[in-house]
Amino acid sequence: MTDTMSVPTYRLVTATRTARPTSAPAQTDHDNAPTWMRAVGGVLLVGGLALVAAVLGWPGEAPEAALVVPGLVGVAVGFLLLLARTGFTVTDTHVVLHFRPLPARRIARRRIVDVRLAEADASTYGGIGLRLGRGVRALILTPGRGIEITDDRGRVTFVRVRRPEKALGALR
Repeated sequence: MTDTMSVPTYRLVTATRTARPTSAPAQTDHDNAPTWMRAVGGVLLVGGLALVAAVLGWPGEAPEAALVVPGLVGVAVGFLLLLARTGFTVTDTHVVLHFRPLPARRIARRRIVDVRLAEADASTYGGIGLRLGRGVRALILTPGRGIEITDDRGRVTFVRVRRPEKALGALR
């Protein structure tokens, strides 16, 4: 009698799963924080680290242990200003908006009603950074042209990019 475990069997194996097509980015663009913002971030980071080091390194009893909190806040804000960047990625199915260090936001392309070029600066949306208003969301670090996206719920999203014409072409 033959042991079935030792007999090699040769048969054609069919795939049970189909590979999902990946949606490669059709267009990717980003806008870094301006130099002045990075400089302020660097000063806050270094100043916060110096304050924390001075308080923690004080010999004997620290002059004021509560100074550690503003030092750590300065470190965190400085680090975030150094990393700040806006951008977007257009794929076959989504538009992904990035505002580093926050998580990305996805807008399904089927929900986009209108896309247009727009000129914006800090006064247009009430400041720089991530601006949230009534039905308006803006990702702006530097003044200039960007993409304004309107979805089927009437929400308007503006993102400042370096090459807005190319981005508009990818969205249309």
